[in-house]
Amino acid sequence: MRRIILFVSSYIPLYVLLIIKNILERCTEGGRFFFSIAQLKSAHFFDEVNDFAILGLLILCIVSFVYLKAITKKVGGIHHYTIISVEDQTGNVYFNYISIYLLSCLGLTLNSIVDVFVLLFLMIIVGYIYISNHMTYMNPMLQLLGYKIYEGVAQSKSTNEEISSIFIVRKSVSILVGNSYLGSGKEDFISISGKDPENES
Repeated sequence: MRRIILFVSSYIPLYVLLIIKNILERCTEGGRFFFSIAQLKSAHFFDEVNDFAILGLLILCIVSFVYLKAITKKVGGIHHYTIISVEDQTGNVYFNYISIYLLSCLGLTLNSIVDVFVLLFLMIIVGYIYISNHMTYMNPMLQLLGYKIYEGVAQSKSTNEEISSIFIVRKSVSILVGNSYLGSGKEDFISISGKDPENES
């Protein structure tokens, strides 16, 4: 369930884009706004698929964003990790996200039940790949929440085991080879919370 919600939250930018696109399509004609108070009073809501789609996407945005904030703040099982090798992957992750997630859905609208079905189908396919390949770190909302994505190898001080993993790190924390950090091991990544106080210089 955790991975599913993390995947759903990765689509928040697309949900917002589709909602805004749908609203603008309904309020403009020929590039001009024609919306008025009189039209608002006479409007009928929830008589077409796009109203239900907008409501559903709004609920997904709110629920998944709240969950994402909660999971990034949750600390449990704090360990000490010494960085052996590390590479910043933030740019690559979000370039792949834009090319795979967003571009495939830009032509879709919410006022067509066919497009809504296509959107759901694409989300199921991408979601299966995302979840089965442990790609929960590929989430642009992490960047908006102040995190960067690294890939590398760290040694756990408690087990002396070398772990090849993805590191989710706050932008305020500088990751350097040879330094030790406090982190919480998740299923798919290690969340670095800060520098190990024992190694502060």
